[in-house]
Amino acid sequence: MNDDSPSSNKRFQSIITLAVNARATFERFPFAILSAIVAAAGAHRLVITDFDITEPAFGLFLTGTLGISLFFSLRMLGEGRGWSRNVRLGVSLAGLVALVIHYLTLPGPALGTDFYRFWLLMAVVHLFASFAPFIGRRGEENGFWQYNKALLLRGALAAIYAGVLFVGLALALAACDTLLGLEVEGKTYGQLLFWVGFVYSAWFFMAGAPRDVQALDAVQEYPIGLRIFTQFLLIPLVVIYLVILYAYLIKIVIQWNLPTGWVTYPVIGLSIAGILAMLLVYPIRERAENAWIKNYARFFFWSLYPLIALTALAIWIRVSEYGITERRYLVIVATAWLLGITLYFTVRRTRNIRVIPISLCIISLLSIVGPWSGTAMAKRDQLGRLRDALVTEAVMTDVGLTRERKTLEFEHEQQISNIVSYLDEMHGLDAIREWYAEPERLAEALTPSIALEEMGLRFRTRWERAERINFSANAPEPLSVADFDYVFLLSESFDEDDEEMERALDDLTHLTLERTLLTLGRTGFEEGGLSIDLEPKILELDARNKAGEELGADDVMIAAENAAYRLVLYITEAFGATEADSLQLDRLAATILIEVKSSVD
Repeated sequence: MNDDSPSSNKRFQSIITLAVNARATFERFPFAILSAIVAAAGAHRLVITDFDITEPAFGLFLTGTLGISLFFSLRMLGEGRGWSRNVRLGVSLAGLVALVIHYLTLPGPALGTDFYRFWLLMAVVHLFASFAPFIGRRGEENGFWQYNKALLLRGALAAIYAGVLFVGLALALAACDTLLGLEVEGKTYGQLLFWVGFVYSAWFFMAGAPRDVQALDAVQEYPIGLRIFTQFLLIPLVVIYLVILYAYLIKIVIQWNLPTGWVTYPVIGLSIAGILAMLLVYPIRERAENAWIKNYARFFFWSLYPLIALTALAIWIRVSEYGITERRYLVIVATAWLLGITLYFTVRRTRNIRVIPISLCIISLLSIVGPWSGTAMAKRDQLGRLRDALVTEAVMTDVGLTRERKTLEFEHEQQISNIVSYLDEMHGLDAIREWYAEPERLAEALTPSIALEEMGLRFRTRWERAERINFSANAPEPLSVADFDYVFLLSESFDEDDEEMERALDDLTHLTLERTLLTLGRTGFEEGGLSIDLEPKILELDARNKAGEELGADDVMIAAENAAYRLVLYITEAFGATEADSLQLDRLAATILIEVKSSVD
């Protein structure tokens, strides 16, 4: 076979071209690609340690991930501004110094607030990349759109290629494991995913980054697939969610109920999707056949005002009840930004779509640093709420917090536990260490349960309900059923909003249980029925059980009769909680004997 055949030469030339392009991309974005390698190396190590966040590799992973977008943005900024090579290098070195400082200031182990900052920094650098080459450049609105379109499509293509490459290489490793017996470990696949996902996809993405940003303003290309996706998929989904949210708004107005906090997320998600739909079709808005785009934009932004008011009310209720956390802070900031953008697009005649990413980037950055940041405000607010609650309940005195046992209502003890759990997860409990009368005797690794114990309180989880009812007993064995018509074994588990059971004993008689009220009667007739409230007996038996008494068959028996029925009931199991002075059952089991007297015929 001749190795100098035309097909062999073409394959060889393709490999050379690929290598040349890869080298050119590295020379253009060296710091960004090196950051991708650092992130992949950090992830490689984390896979080995089962993602131990105390490892130094975790900091490398976070810092390298930030560096990819940061250095890409700085390079595009330099090209857009026409900076010399030395200036671009100096700016990149300044970015490197910032990343090194970020790595060195990361605590170990990482707290929730560190992840909060990381994701906001990721938002900042990605948003910065969307407008970096156009900083200081007036006009060129079409060029700005074309630039972001190129990044969007290249990013989608990079994700598809990386996914195909990973699947192909993973199958190859599986084949080597199965066919050749090379014993490929399961963690190898995870490591491969990170190397492909970071290094290959970043390299491929940057290879397609626009080189001549100035020339993009003259480009008039618009992918037909983008219009179809936006017009026939994204916008209909936005309209559907608008209908759902307006239906919910009408419902709470009619019922005069306060909105739930969860509604903030679909409103913000809808707003993002709607604004994205507008941006995707923005260049073709002036074409005669696309007059619907202007109508859509006008209708969409005006329709947001009631939903923004709904979101503001929902988050205000949540904050007034539970205070500020990082998540609620972001909802507040997002709502304020959304109101500003809506005003901008409904009040101003001239609009610039660059306002959207630039304003969002600035707000995200301000949410990270300074005393007004989400972390600082949430920590101050929750520490203040905790101090107020402890002082109000006389748990905290001039002496400080002591281990002397205090008796609090369940709800208050749970509220304090929730705040301490939040502080532990997001900020660490060193923030309250000095509140204790003897801080030196506290364990170095202070947990919420220990922190509450050292206050003389009991730690309550957020899912825990009030005083638990939990006991079981046995019915008589053997059980005499003489003179009774029915033996019914009751065994019911109840949902939170459903504490009702109904059973038909025959064509005339039915047995119902609504919460703790047991009723025996004729179907369709209220008179002549026999009703028993089980709550007093259940509470009595639970108290005796907690006191250590052994419950016999006579103890758990309830007997009642009237002219129509005689009923004997043995409670064999009860599980639930007392809340708001009422018994909420989760489960009830009993053996019931029923006699239907002749007078009911």
